[in-house]
Amino acid sequence: MNHVSLSLSRLHGRLRHYFSKDEILRDFLDETYFWSGQGVRGTICLEAGSGFEIKEDTLLEIAVFTELLHNASLIHDDIIDEDVERRGGATFWKKHGRSKALLVGDLLIAKAFEIASHVDIDPSIKNGWVSILAETVSSAVRGAANELDFFVEDNSELLSRYSRMAADKTGVLFALPIRCIALASALNKQETTALSSIFSNLAVAYQVRDDQADFLGDKLGRSHSSDIINGRPNLYHMMSSTEMPPETLFTSIESFQQGLIDSSLENSLSFPVQIQNLVKNLLLPFVRLKPYSSSRLEVPLAG
Repeated sequence: MNHVSLSLSRLHGRLRHYFSKDEILRDFLDETYFWSGQGVRGTICLEAGSGFEIKEDTLLEIAVFTELLHNASLIHDDIIDEDVERRGGATFWKKHGRSKALLVGDLLIAKAFEIASHVDIDPSIKNGWVSILAETVSSAVRGAANELDFFVEDNSELLSRYSRMAADKTGVLFALPIRCIALASALNKQETTALSSIFSNLAVAYQVRDDQADFLGDKLGRSHSSDIINGRPNLYHMMSSTEMPPETLFTSIESFQQGLIDSSLENSLSFPVQIQNLVKNLLLPFVRLKPYSSSRLEVPLAG
């Protein structure tokens, strides 16, 4: 077992420990919804933190409250979208009901704050983490609200509006552990912004990849496309309404995504090699788009 796998195993063990200590969460220790994810955010935290020589115990705590907040966002997203599948199984609300799912999602957010406030570290860093968590939750809610009401009159604003929405909703959770690491490492504001932007941009790139998977009907862990059914702002569906040819559509979106990737790669050069390796070896394969193929257009173009 390599060091990343070992660290992720420890992360799962610590998450299960916190679940077992809570009288409500301990009922879900065997709930696969919480344990079948890919562990991307945990890996980001553990790998990036090693580049700044932060103790593994501290990194594990950051990873824990990041994962708790991420799972809370998934539960709430599934309720809003009425999705019944995730990670190859039933969504939490579908198995346990909306009311319990809402309460558990809220509890996971509260636990994230509780854990962040009890880490054995300098109080000023701890207080900063709590502030970062609050900003992250506010931004994620803002992004989710903008997603519900997403509308663009001028197509020239589509990509910029989409980027802001995705950065608020998805980017903040990718950047959360990075911002906490930056604070613990005493990086200055400029360095923190540059480091966070690497992961925020890649999160938007991932959202593009997620939209493509939904558009093509092969989203991991789901047997059907849901964005067009739920009326969510899928970039492929929105741009297809401009009546551009499908190949041009794919090429245009790929170019947009590549710009985000190039920016992240360039910024990563200013940081430890662990950051560069994390971007190249983990995140770039994670956000890679599938090439255009007319035979893959299983979902009708919108418009």
